[in-house]
Amino acid sequence: MIDILILASIHDFPTDRVCVSLDKAGASYLRLNSESLSSAKVRLDPQGPRLEIDLGDHMWVIDSGLKSVLWRQPTFLRNVPHEALSLAEQLTRSQWPAFLRGLMVFDDAQWINHPAMTYRAESKPWQLHIAAKLGFDIPKTIITNDPTAPIEETIGKGVAVKSVDTLLLREGNQQFFAYTQLLDWSDIATSDLCSAPVVIQEAISPKLDLRVTVLGEQAWTVAVTADDKAIEGDWRLKKKPELAYPTFDLPLDVEQRCIELVRTMGLVYGAIDLVVSGDRFIFIEINPTGEWGWLDNPERPLAKAIAAALQK
Repeated sequence: MIDILILASIHDFPTDRVCVSLDKAGASYLRLNSESLSSAKVRLDPQGPRLEIDLGDHMWVIDSGLKSVLWRQPTFLRNVPHEALSLAEQLTRSQWPAFLRGLMVFDDAQWINHPAMTYRAESKPWQLHIAAKLGFDIPKTIITNDPTAPIEETIGKGVAVKSVDTLLLREGNQQFFAYTQLLDWSDIATSDLCSAPVVIQEAISPKLDLRVTVLGEQAWTVAVTADDKAIEGDWRLKKKPELAYPTFDLPLDVEQRCIELVRTMGLVYGAIDLVVSGDRFIFIEINPTGEWGWLDNPERPLAKAIAAALQK
């Protein structure tokens, strides 16, 4: 029988490190990569629950004794295919993710993280709502598609503009990803804004970006700098070789609030973005599926910690 189920991708290199730790511990686990699913034969009894998987020359059985699930799958697909998909491709694209979400029938297992909780936690308005209730300092925020909204009076002339959800668009052969932009409200308060709502927040400057990685009751915090300096605007626009992630000593009350936020959202893992401006520690967002491989090192043994959590 399998104690740990890992739902990942063949290109998920951070999960490779988790598996190495599980192997060293002699843990009983099965890793299912999304690319291999169409080659598998599955039989799921939702009442048991019981899952049988035939793949290659092997057959695995997962039942109510399953202890943990590591969910490294998108809750829904945001990427837009380059070309029209065949009927078979459309079928695969829609039904396999639905099947994986259906593994929530193993509800006695610990999920890192549960798909339903992940889906809810990805909502930026809900994140800000819960963070504010827990006492976080959050940016002044209005989500709107109204060019006549009183933004300058309530937030200011200079604003940070963000998409309401992770935004991937495709035009021809080009794919576009939306980053946070620092703009004057007057430049975007046009009729074009009416087509879709955007998140308008106060532009915080100067600021130092922080990433707080929470797993259960543990937290690791780094600053994000470029050339040993704080970064103006969205740090993701910087080239990776320019970035550094020095450990940051987060005040205990802020760290505990981060841990409480993850717990309140029904999560086990969360990647939280904060900024420091003066004496303010300001909540920006939480990503329940945020990548952590770029922070994993002997000082921050995240892969080992995740493997240990899966074995509890």
